[in-house]
Amino acid sequence: MPKPVLLIVLDGIRPDVLRAAIRDGDAPALGFLAERGEAVWDAVSVFPSIPRAGRAAIATGEAPARSGILGHAWYDREEERVVVYGAMRETVLSTGPLKVFHNNVWRMNRDDLLAPTLFETLDERGIDGACVNFPVRRGPHEHQVRLRSVKSVANRSPFLSGTVGGPKEYYMGDLFYSRDTGLQGRGGVGGLRRSAGINDAYAAGIGAMLLEEKAAPFTLTYFFKGDSITHHKGLAAQRRHVAVLDGHVEEMFDAAGGPEKALEDYAVLALSDHGHTPLLPNKRRYIRLGRILGEDASIGSRIRFRPGSEILAVPNGRSAFLYLEEGVGREKVVAGVLSRRGVDLAAWRDEEGWGVVRRLGRELRFRPADPAADGPVDATGRAWDLAGDPRALEIEVSNIIRYGEYPDALERLWGCLLSPRCGDVVLSATPGYTFGEVGGKFHEQSDHGSLHASDSNVFMLASGVKAPRRLTDVAPTLLDHFGDGIAPTKLLDTSA
Repeated sequence: MPKPVLLIVLDGIRPDVLRAAIRDGDAPALGFLAERGEAVWDAVSVFPSIPRAGRAAIATGEAPARSGILGHAWYDREEERVVVYGAMRETVLSTGPLKVFHNNVWRMNRDDLLAPTLFETLDERGIDGACVNFPVRRGPHEHQVRLRSVKSVANRSPFLSGTVGGPKEYYMGDLFYSRDTGLQGRGGVGGLRRSAGINDAYAAGIGAMLLEEKAAPFTLTYFFKGDSITHHKGLAAQRRHVAVLDGHVEEMFDAAGGPEKALEDYAVLALSDHGHTPLLPNKRRYIRLGRILGEDASIGSRIRFRPGSEILAVPNGRSAFLYLEEGVGREKVVAGVLSRRGVDLAAWRDEEGWGVVRRLGRELRFRPADPAADGPVDATGRAWDLAGDPRALEIEVSNIIRYGEYPDALERLWGCLLSPRCGDVVLSATPGYTFGEVGGKFHEQSDHGSLHASDSNVFMLASGVKAPRRLTDVAPTLLDHFGDGIAPTKLLDTSA
């Protein structure tokens, strides 16, 4: 029998920040994992490099176009409304708190997630799963709402339901829990003042309990506070917070008998889902798409196409989706936005099915090629048809495609542009700048979402399994570990 798996997701922690903490002795538990196992410091996230897209990639092994989850928000053309899964407080209020709650807890997993999750696939093989505070958790087991105030609203609201589907063991603070652990509510580490238990201390406590009990062959524990701190206080604050996160990991290792015993008994994979880019220190860092696109454009959580509103803009941090009404010329829109400060690149699919990216006056068309064709391949062996100027993405092309500041750019762009949910044009911001959120607010210190390496590089620390190189390789790696899975991507040697 393969070892049980512990998957630890540390939201938004940059590889260089964690390496510095390990070097300085501030992250001994994660340092032990890196030393005893395998450490990859330049793995890549998906595009957009937004938590919900990344979490869906982790849970399904699919890029955003195939998972169906592309960001914090997108425009549903069929329903003629913006779907917001979660965001800053002002965006939640402008959208409607109940709608956002419904979208994040129910709709995203039940309706919008297009690919099966690890929990579903493993359950089909008779392998139980456990999930702590991770939002993408769809599974075959029904879990009732436990929080009394939410249960009361669910009984009379068209937006909420009394149950969700998840793995056998599912814990989301005071909201859902498979069994009473004593950590819920004000008597534990929950209650309204502690985000109803949806916090990292709760995640560590439940994770430790599950490991001590050896409750499930697959356990996923999620820590989100590092991302939030970085948005508000910057990378220096993230660096300090890594010591707190390491304490949580140490708590779980101790519950398993200590670090040595934990790695002996469990296959452990710890990773981040995206990076972070510091923003410029003045308001020039804000890209206000409403002003750039002009009077025919609308931006906000309640926008829709109507006379005089022919362009809809949905920001997702350092990326943004543009939706164009029929008859609106894409070329004019693209030329206009790329002429403005802070907009790094624009990408779209043309009428012939090619992906197109334009940056600094250079344009590159691309699409996957026939594997038997004699053309350039990337590090995974994927062949690509290329037409135009590779310098648009700082790509060096010979027999092997080598990336610069935009890691794995072709695969990641393609994995976004295939979905109509991303709109007609996708934008990525220059380092230092952000498009903000659909509600019109902006983070002040740091943000993410772009194609650039600063947002896109993540770490993978693995023991007992091979360290993946892509976020989309996490699920295949773990399925392969349990047997009969899809083998994860293998990298070619791209050294000169």
